[in-house]
Amino acid sequence: MSTVVLDLPGLSSRLLDRLPTDGQPAWLRDLITRGRNTIEPVRPAVTMPAQATLTTGVLPQQHGIVANGVASYRDPSIHTRLDLANHAEDRKRVSFWEQSNDLLQTPRVWADTGSTVAMLFFQSSIGAADIVITPKPTHTPDGKTISDCWTNPPTLNEQLKDELGPFPLHHYWGPMANIESTQWIVASAQHVWAHHKPDLMLTYIPHLDYNLQRLGPSGASILDDLIAVFDTITPLAEQVAADGARLVLLSEYGMTDVSRSLAPNALLRAHDLLTINDTGLIDYANTPAFALCDHQVAHVYLKDEADVDRIAAMLAEQSEVNEIYTGSARAEVGLDTDRAGHIVLFACEDAWFEYRWWDDWADAPDFAWTVDIHRKPGYDPTELFFDPTTRRIRADQPQRVKGSHGSRPADPADWPVLLGLPRADRPITACDVAQML
Repeated sequence: MSTVVLDLPGLSSRLLDRLPTDGQPAWLRDLITRGRNTIEPVRPAVTMPAQATLTTGVLPQQHGIVANGVASYRDPSIHTRLDLANHAEDRKRVSFWEQSNDLLQTPRVWADTGSTVAMLFFQSSIGAADIVITPKPTHTPDGKTISDCWTNPPTLNEQLKDELGPFPLHHYWGPMANIESTQWIVASAQHVWAHHKPDLMLTYIPHLDYNLQRLGPSGASILDDLIAVFDTITPLAEQVAADGARLVLLSEYGMTDVSRSLAPNALLRAHDLLTINDTGLIDYANTPAFALCDHQVAHVYLKDEADVDRIAAMLAEQSEVNEIYTGSARAEVGLDTDRAGHIVLFACEDAWFEYRWWDDWADAPDFAWTVDIHRKPGYDPTELFFDPTTRRIRADQPQRVKGSHGSRPADPADWPVLLGLPRADRPITACDVAQML
């Protein structure tokens, strides 16, 4: 039996329970009846590590994807696996959102099974599946971004553009991110399902993610987003059921409300532990320490490992830091690998980590004020907010961010869910999911 997996990041038990029963489409009620499970999230509970764990069945210390970004300056041997078509020199230092499956150190669960697999808008999917759709825009020298997708088979890209128009990249991320990108993704999944009928089709559904970060999971309009995304999914879900295939709905993480942030790189700089070059950017080759910040996790890489205890003690004093791991203790959170930071920080549930290294916003680089996911050495949720007066993102207003993820919430009601498979008598682990699918 073919299986279609819909990945709706941000969906938690707490959020699902806000949806009245009479507001649930029939296909969703059917999934819940067949089985509703809670997933104990992998750490860090962010997109790329979560997706890698869900599709390999092992922790980040085995599959090697420890964040949405990679500190590529530390290991030149991986440069050949990076997408250097745009911003090559930046990506050789720190690179976020790399799409090559070759960066994984463990095979996907379907390897060597003979199954036909489609990965639609999943990360690290190039080379991972028989059918792939992933955004691959072109960045022109004058700063423009031209939307396009990379697909396998290559002809699929033109078929989708002819049928659906260009992928609405500016509605996929940034201040204009909205349900239009999800509508396009679901329509592309309908096309793949109709024309290819893979044994396993994994589709990433981004819509909930946007306002959960803008407004927080307690935001009054989040229920509207939930209803809208389920309405969008309905035609695909109904067709899958009509064709006798198995439908599964899961999420990678739930979110928590946040009200404060910490900039570890600015803190390191204040302690003379972060070196800036003549252009005002981080001097990765010589800096004593650097924090790759990704939602509620920060990987702190050191030039001299002898400094671990001293720097860890300083970081542990910050009220926004909830947990800190070094050395072999990183195995407690599945991050005992050379790719992880020498020090790994997890934020408190109500906090998140900024990537910036400056205190005076007059010193911020130009890219700080733009949607620029490849030159920033960290994840930046302020890209969701735009100031029409200055025509730039509100980078200097991190307090606008109201929701985040990456740490493991104390209450399982804020953990991700798995719908459509038999109910277990305990929360299942993220590693369990790969074999269950």
